[in-house]
Amino acid sequence: MTEVYTTGPAWETFTHEDGTGLYHEVLDAVFALYGITVKHEYVPTNRGDELVLSGQADMMICDDRATSSNLHLSRYPLYVNDYHVFYNKETVGQWQGVDTLRNREVVCQLGYYHEWDFSVPVHIRDMSSGIKCLQMILMGRSDFYVDDRLFIEHSIEVSGLPFNRDEYDCQVVGTRSYHPVLGNTQRADQVMRLFDEGIMALHKAGKLAAIYEKWGHQYPDFDRF
Repeated sequence: MTEVYTTGPAWETFTHEDGTGLYHEVLDAVFALYGITVKHEYVPTNRGDELVLSGQADMMICDDRATSSNLHLSRYPLYVNDYHVFYNKETVGQWQGVDTLRNREVVCQLGYYHEWDFSVPVHIRDMSSGIKCLQMILMGRSDFYVDDRLFIEHSIEVSGLPFNRDEYDCQVVGTRSYHPVLGNTQRADQVMRLFDEGIMALHKAGKLAAIYEKWGHQYPDFDRF
């Protein structure tokens, strides 16, 4: 094996199209241990899963769970972080913890979140982008926009939409670990083994923390997985 093929969306600070970002740089370091080059194709998450299932890609980066019985997560994650909801305080009322979301509508980027990510019943509505999610909240057309806090702030910055920040709030509603998603083949098993062994070797050697610090992300507690 001389090349590994990854796929997934272009995410700010994670997978820049110039080959930089947390996921790219960690995977490059892991597979460099074996003299393997990583090549990436930028596609939406759902399409990335399809490419893995069809054998056209080795791993989709990343997700918190497999969406098919023929897809599997690596043992170790690439990212662990809280996720938040952004909302209008007047519309939602007083924050009462996660129960505030009960039976409310939650907008998210397509495929990023599901009902199972919440401890209370919610209605998930998929949108094509974070900016679309933000617009839904600012226009009063939905109750909550769920995402990583970094992605919410990025949507706000990129959209340039004017609004009074004092009228809105962000609250933590859960924590997830995000793992490479691989298929159910002999090659996938080999790639997964190389990834899991490689990332733990780099962790024990103290060679990963600097990459996470560079991109401003929390360092996962790899020893607990």
